[in-house]
Amino acid sequence: MKFNKAIVTSGPTREWIDPVRYISNASSGKMGYHIVNELQKWIPNTVYIYGNVLEKYKEYQGLKKQVETTLEMLNAILEELQDNTLIIMAAAPADFRPQDYVENKIKKTSEENYSLNLVQNPDILATVSQEVINRNYKSVHKIGFAAETNNLDENAREKIMKKGLDYIIANYVGREKGFGEAESSVKIISTDGIQIQIENQSKEEISIQIVNFLRLKFDS
Repeated sequence: MKFNKAIVTSGPTREWIDPVRYISNASSGKMGYHIVNELQKWIPNTVYIYGNVLEKYKEYQGLKKQVETTLEMLNAILEELQDNTLIIMAAAPADFRPQDYVENKIKKTSEENYSLNLVQNPDILATVSQEVINRNYKSVHKIGFAAETNNLDENAREKIMKKGLDYIIANYVGREKGFGEAESSVKIISTDGIQIQIENQSKEEISIQIVNFLRLKFDS
């Protein structure tokens, strides 16, 4: 099939607690960056929506939008969403945000503990899936990522069904694997199970294999 557009998200989002502190994660944006550059060779109209990525992963010769929070990332996707679109959600948006933003830097007090109340952010892919239905789009295909610390296959298959995905790219993450600059291993999983497994490769090489897999599936 021919896609009119692709959207690739990358990197972490930030949810600010006060002017100097925020909630985020260790994603560098490297995977999404390599995916968007490889994908543009197949789908020229590819939009790059990125969060707090490393500076070297902002260089993209196409339409790009930088966002800060998970809500901003969601809104940027919905602005770009149209029929016949392929979405690859390689970003690592924050699942929670502070219930209240404090205008001034929070000072230490005599209390030993400080409580931070969090609320859930919208699930981006689930929200996009519902919006596709609301707009009566017929051909929007969604690829998600599942970064897990345990029960990888089980959690990935659950996300496919819950979020209405075509495929999910699953990998284990932790302090020394998955996130950041390190090599990685991933599985591309569908509702039918594991499609391919890529072991101990650079994220650039993994990105090439992911795009080649998708091109084969959707162009055939």
